[in-house]
Amino acid sequence: MAKVFSFTSVLRKNMLDKEKPDMYYALTKSSGEIDIDEMAERIQRSSTVNWADVLCVLRALQTEMIESFKKAEIVRLGGLGSFYVTLRSSGALIPKDVKEGLIKGARVRFRPGKEIKNALKTLEYSKYKPENNDGDKSDPEKPGGNPDPNPGGDDGETPDPAA
Repeated sequence: MAKVFSFTSVLRKNMLDKEKPDMYYALTKSSGEIDIDEMAERIQRSSTVNWADVLCVLRALQTEMIESFKKAEIVRLGGLGSFYVTLRSSGALIPKDVKEGLIKGARVRFRPGKEIKNALKTLEYSKYKPENNDGDKSDPEKPGGNPDPNPGGDDGETPDPAA
């Protein structure tokens, strides 16, 4: 059974064409977080390995990943996916001018494996509606909770944002 994935909207500028109007885009809405102890607890419940051993393996995995990143190695974890380091740097006009001083930092990126990619294809989406003081979930874009049957005005036509 697919889980419902909440999202909200965020206004963003078009960085490629600043003349175009700002637009709203879907943005993930986290339902919480899980730390390493909770992950170890969940893994323990679905396996024959105890919590302490799972936690030890997860911490060792973290240590070994860091060591691999220091050696510029890609860490492939089977069907889970791959972790790798990318660099942020300033640009140069010619290749020989690209030197250590242009590097601003490093990031770790994750490329999911097939099983995770397939799981993401099964997500169902629902717009996030915060609970008000009464515990009622109402649409934040429609104060009062009642849908406006004619949100655009008299003729029901959406106004042109370029006009």
